[in-house]
Amino acid sequence: MQTTAIQWSPQQAAFIKEARTGTSSIVLIAVAGAGKTTTILEAADGMGGISIILAYNKKIAEEIKAKLKKRGIDWKRVEAATTHSIGLRNYKKAVPGVIVKGDKVGAICASWVENDEIPITLVPHTGTICHLVSLAKANAVGVPGQGHIDDTSIWEDIVDHFDLFDEEPLQKKADQLIDVGIKLLKASNELRQVVDFDDMIYLPLLYQIKFFEYDNVIMDEAQDANLCRKLLADALLKETGRFFGVGDPRQAIYGFTGADNESMENLKQYFQAKEMPLTVTYRCPKNIVRFAQTWVDHIQAHESAPQGTVTAMTFEDFMVKKALHYGDSAILCRNTRPLVSAAFALIRQNIPCRIEGRNIGEALIKLATRWKSISTIPELEDKLEEWLDMETQRWMAKKKMARVQEAEDKAETLKVVMDACLEKKQHLITDVVAYINSIFADNVTGILTLSTIHKSKGREWKYVFWLDRFATCPSKYASMPWEIEQEDNLCYVAATRSMNTLVDLAAPVPKQKPANDNKEQQEKAA
Repeated sequence: MQTTAIQWSPQQAAFIKEARTGTSSIVLIAVAGAGKTTTILEAADGMGGISIILAYNKKIAEEIKAKLKKRGIDWKRVEAATTHSIGLRNYKKAVPGVIVKGDKVGAICASWVENDEIPITLVPHTGTICHLVSLAKANAVGVPGQGHIDDTSIWEDIVDHFDLFDEEPLQKKADQLIDVGIKLLKASNELRQVVDFDDMIYLPLLYQIKFFEYDNVIMDEAQDANLCRKLLADALLKETGRFFGVGDPRQAIYGFTGADNESMENLKQYFQAKEMPLTVTYRCPKNIVRFAQTWVDHIQAHESAPQGTVTAMTFEDFMVKKALHYGDSAILCRNTRPLVSAAFALIRQNIPCRIEGRNIGEALIKLATRWKSISTIPELEDKLEEWLDMETQRWMAKKKMARVQEAEDKAETLKVVMDACLEKKQHLITDVVAYINSIFADNVTGILTLSTIHKSKGREWKYVFWLDRFATCPSKYASMPWEIEQEDNLCYVAATRSMNTLVDLAAPVPKQKPANDNKEQQEKAA
């Protein structure tokens, strides 16, 4: 066990002692920047038996592995993995010849449509049906002890919570849609050797495979756990094992993926765990903590924390402050479109920057290239308008306002990219693709970072610029109570990324085009 010179706070010391010497399971409620990872590694280093730390994603898992290695902790005694990778690892041992196919459910559904196995009136709703099946897997439908697949009341509860059929035509077809969803889930489950992302956790639980068991299971980011993640953690525990759920209920921002909005409380009840707090942030200065208390009143600054700065700035002022254009600064926003507008303005002034999230760029490229018959930006502008109208009507009718916002953000983002290309006298869709590839990246470091608030979670910078806050937060499309709560959580996440200065950053003033620009573009389009 590595000795450390860290001066643990009373709350940290209490948790470390209880984790090492106690017998009960623990739910650790840790505010942003409370040093939870350092704390749980210190605790795990002194625990008896073998332990596993379940990380929310691959990036975090790799970071924890590196920290374990640096501390000299043998991975056979304490290992780190994502919930999905540990589920898949155990499943492969039980089921030979497993292959991963991300569009498994969609492919089954498409084959049914092709063979007229789905009523023609339901074909327009196959996307909704596939989404329902994904949520059913996240909610462990069919897993022993969680209700039978044929129990329609379980499916109705999922539909109600996520507001899937909140439209009269869909409500009239609700029974049929759920019936197809049930059949689709059963068909998916019969393909045991083919797994999609949901299946990596779901199928091992469904078929009750034998798991390698641990004395201690530590779930990081537990506030974003769904029912399947909870059940998998239980399956990994020895009968006398202990569960540790570590997270912050006020950083729950993934409810739209099926995460349980009451996850921490439910984990506490399920594992009969005692609750312990980490309320002091070591990241944020006092003034920033005071600002973050707008959303979370129990977060506290460390007594030795500097005062820090909370201020406001125009984008034009930011552009001339060269000292702020480096890797210790980040521009955060609720939506992607303002980030791309900002990136365009920065690049125009030869200020290097990147937008975090290559997958966001890939989704934009997929949209820009979906119409194979066109090749120019003016043609793409027309197609994009038609697409946005259709998507808006489609999701507004279903009252899926988050999907309306997603479509609107994508379309507006592409328009910004197209304008950037046109300004450089580029007129082809291939130019749009090249531009997107140049500004989106993963794990951005050493350069001015632009990021959505979702992508910023778990990261920190000296200077954080919250872009266009009042126009984007909260989302105008948040309507369900859990959606409204998660919008507040997003604000809290954004406010607590800064280690020194937090700035309300105004959006760039739109560049005025020459009066004849629109006329020229219209003539080209004609």
